[in-house]
Amino acid sequence: MGTAVHDLIGQRFVVDFSGPEVTADLERLIREGRVAGVILFVKNIRSVSQVRGLTADLQRLAADAGLPPLLITIDQEGGLVNRLIDGITIFPSAMALGASGRAEDAATAGRITSMELRALGVNTNHAPVLDVNSNMENPIIGIRSFGDDPAQVARLGIAYIRAAQAAGILTTAKHFPGHGATPVDSHLDLPVVTKDLQRLRREEVFPFAEAIGAGVDGIMSTHIVFPALDADRPASLSPQIMTGLLREELGFDGVSFTDSMAMKAIADHWPRGTAAVAALQAGVDVVLACGRHEAQWESITAARRAAEDGTLDPAALRSAADRIAKVRTRYASTGGPGNAIGSEEHRRQAQEIADRAVTLVSNRARRIPLPSGRTAVLTLTGDEGVDRAPDDRMASALRLGAELAQLMPEVTIAGDASQVVNHSWDNVVVASVSWSSSRSTQTLQALHQQFGERLVVVGAGNPYELLRIPGLHAYLAAYGPDPASMRAAAKILSGKLEPTGRLPVALPGLYPRGHGA
Repeated sequence: MGTAVHDLIGQRFVVDFSGPEVTADLERLIREGRVAGVILFVKNIRSVSQVRGLTADLQRLAADAGLPPLLITIDQEGGLVNRLIDGITIFPSAMALGASGRAEDAATAGRITSMELRALGVNTNHAPVLDVNSNMENPIIGIRSFGDDPAQVARLGIAYIRAAQAAGILTTAKHFPGHGATPVDSHLDLPVVTKDLQRLRREEVFPFAEAIGAGVDGIMSTHIVFPALDADRPASLSPQIMTGLLREELGFDGVSFTDSMAMKAIADHWPRGTAAVAALQAGVDVVLACGRHEAQWESITAARRAAEDGTLDPAALRSAADRIAKVRTRYASTGGPGNAIGSEEHRRQAQEIADRAVTLVSNRARRIPLPSGRTAVLTLTGDEGVDRAPDDRMASALRLGAELAQLMPEVTIAGDASQVVNHSWDNVVVASVSWSSSRSTQTLQALHQQFGERLVVVGAGNPYELLRIPGLHAYLAAYGPDPASMRAAAKILSGKLEPTGRLPVALPGLYPRGHGA
């Protein structure tokens, strides 16, 4: 009984670990914890070849332990959120796909991302984001969303999912039943969304319901309280949401995952073991047990005890095991041509999407394309809103300056605003990679005051920033600092490309959804 329970419970957990190699702690989680899989973060990644070796080592370890193939998972959304960065094709963000508006572009991003992940031994991608970005102050979703129209989010999300799954990757549409309306980042606290039930169904839930109807095999829950559905518990711990709404009402028969249980929305409010058991009781199939090794074991041990004493329903345990086995059979095998990873053809397709997406939002002073003359290019970053290091964002956004320098004479890449404000320039181009940073806003305001019509802002973060400085004369929305989007922005600034993108979100009081100057 003990061994059977240990296997049954272990297969309900995906864990993380530190470093680029299999650690002793991770080996114990696989051999003794009997876990279902592993999630990779930037801390685990050094190179494409290293990842391929790491995933092979993980699968060999599982086989040696008598386990079925591991689910090896990752967050590879495109845009800002990518764990694999170098040597792989990075597609523009979901909001850029929304600005393109073409389901074919979403499908291309899903298909090629999946092909490259499979070739690296990864079989599960925690994407796409199906959150409707209905709150302009949302500190975490932003350009990770296809837009603020539920129908558009559903249409593009389904195209991405179908192509990704056909290419052999399990997708986990997230963050069910919706993270787009929150004013709080669930990494940092427990958000509450107070919309009534009718609005929740019409706005937040709609894309997930459509994706379920289209055959999505994975769903990731969110750590948010929705009082209209459950006044006491966040979605990840709520039977009303994870069983009543997801399974019984919407008819989802795939595998459900929690978001990371190390996020403060959970970790600051419930002991790890208590939270893990509550998620399983709620109807979640797989608990994403990230964080300290001791906390991971606390979760697994508490779940084992709950299974042994009957707290966890045996019939529900068997049903979850069957669902997990089904997706493992379909997706756990990996492989593919390694020479396709980051290939010239794949990068070309990513570039074509970016070229269609970048949006000329404002050009009142006719500064785009840039007039000839001395041009300074600098980057502003905000630290909030995305799970990625600021220096990574800075390095990506500086590509704009490098690309412009190849296309236009007299371009200087400035390290920060202090190198600009005390000099005379014909043009000042700012790549703004911020979400809601007051510091970035203050700097932009100061630059606008000094340079006026000569200031051109390339929005490489959240386009809602334009609402904080509505007087900007020239604003180009690139929806992310990824290489393809920065290259597209540079081509537009230099007059080599005509902008065709359309805003996938409304900027109230300024521009409607669908606007493009």
